[in-house]
Amino acid sequence: MLLHLFGGSSGGVNSDINVTPMADVMLVLLIIFMLTIPLLQEGVYVNKATARNAREEPLVDEENATMVTVTRQGQVYINRELVPDGQFIEKLIERVALAPELPLFIKGDVAVPYGKVVELVTQARESGVEQIGLMVDRAREDGR
Repeated sequence: MLLHLFGGSSGGVNSDINVTPMADVMLVLLIIFMLTIPLLQEGVYVNKATARNAREEPLVDEENATMVTVTRQGQVYINRELVPDGQFIEKLIERVALAPELPLFIKGDVAVPYGKVVELVTQARESGVEQIGLMVDRAREDGR
């Protein structure tokens, strides 16, 4: 009885579940996934336009396929490599030479002026590219 008065335990078993360590582990896993998922994405992310009649193109996933990306800031990438201003044609010719039988794929952010994409298509045609595909997201059935 004396032990109980000074803050000691009564010797019983505590059956409460301590969920604090589990919550800590879950938060750490959530943070790890939030940091690693953007790193797993291929290429450069842009918010593409949508189209109802878009069709799948299996050649996009080819190893030597060439993807030109225009970000909303107007930066141009060939696959994952940022292309300095004025060097687009040279870099494109080098890249397309690796697989001339594959089409060139262009994806642009919806905020990019239309003239920028047309300029890239024109430069690609002038550099000898014959097949060009414009990348879009397929619109959902509800029109969004």
